[in-house]
Amino acid sequence: MYLKTISIIFLMFMSILLTPAVTTSLSMGSEPNNVYTTPLIAGQYMVVGEVAVWTSIVDDSIILHVLYNITDPAWYLTEAHLAVAKSLYDIPMTRTGNPIPGRFPYKAYDLWVQSYEFTVNLTEVFGLQCPVDESEATLYIAAHAVVAKVNEYGEIIRAETAWGKGTRFTNRGNWGMYFTYTVTCETGEMCYLNDDAETSWANGTPFPGASWAMYVVYTGGELTTDLIRAKNYDVGDVYIMVDGGYLVVKIVLDEGYSISYYHIHVATSLSGIPQNRAGNPQIGLFEYYGNYSEITPSIELYLPLDAAEQSAGTLYVAIHAGVATYTCYG
Repeated sequence: MYLKTISIIFLMFMSILLTPAVTTSLSMGSEPNNVYTTPLIAGQYMVVGEVAVWTSIVDDSIILHVLYNITDPAWYLTEAHLAVAKSLYDIPMTRTGNPIPGRFPYKAYDLWVQSYEFTVNLTEVFGLQCPVDESEATLYIAAHAVVAKVNEYGEIIRAETAWGKGTRFTNRGNWGMYFTYTVTCETGEMCYLNDDAETSWANGTPFPGASWAMYVVYTGGELTTDLIRAKNYDVGDVYIMVDGGYLVVKIVLDEGYSISYYHIHVATSLSGIPQNRAGNPQIGLFEYYGNYSEITPSIELYLPLDAAEQSAGTLYVAIHAGVATYTCYG
C-alpha cells in the first residue's frame, strides 16, 4: 500500500490541473472589517494568545468588544483588567507613568478560561454616536491579564503578567503597554475555533473490531449519510459520488461545528481498508488525510481512483474526521 499525494487547490482550477485535487471551504466567521487584533504577550516575550477589538451597534449604541483569547492550550486566564480612554492620560497611572491595572475600570477575577470578553457602551461612556466624528474616533486601550500555565496533569507550573501588545507606557518603568483603536460604525462578529475536536465517522457499517468506527458501502449514484461525532451526535452530512476518475466526498457540518482534520480510505473490499488484528481501522495508514487550523464548516474532496477502483461495482469507504466547535462573539 502506498500513500497517494493530494494537491490542495480550489475547485475553479480543477479543469486545468492534472494533479489529484481537494477543494476546501475556509472561514473565520463573519469577521467585521473594523476588527483590530494584537498579540497577548506574557512575561514580556511569550505570545500566548491575542486581543481582538471591534465594535457593533446595539439599539443605536456603539458597543466596543474587547476579547482576550488564549491560543496556547497550556495557558489560562486567571485575571483580566481593561482600560479604555479618549486620552492616554485618562488611563490609571502612577506619577512616573506606570499603569495601575488594579485601578482599571473593567476587571475580572477568579477566572479559569481561555477566552474572556469585555463590552463597553461607548455611547453611554463617551457620548459617541454614529456617524463618529474623526476627532472623537481614537481610543486608547490597555489590556492587562494574569495568565497561568499548566502541565500535563493540570497543575499550575507558572504564572505571568500579560499585556496586549502595543506601545510601552514608559521605557524605564514596568513593561505595560497600550494600543489605539479607531471607532467605526461597521458591524459584525468574531468567531474563534475551540480546542475540542472529537472523533467522528461517516455513518455506516461498524468495523469488526470493538471500536465504534464505521465504513460506508458505495454502489453508485449519490450516497448521503450522517457524520456522527463522539459516537452519539449527528453533526452534519456526508455526500459520496463518483465523477470521472474521482471519488467525490463532500462533508457539510451543522452550524457551530468545524472540521479539524480528516482521514479517508477507499478500497474495493473491506480487507483493503487498513485494520489491526482486532479489526479496528488504522487511520494513520489511510490514503488521504488533511488538517485545518481555521474554521472549516465544509470540505469537498476529489480523491483519485485507480483502475481497479474505477471498474469496481462496489467501493468500501472509511471517512474519519475530527470535528470541533467554534464560538462567535458579536
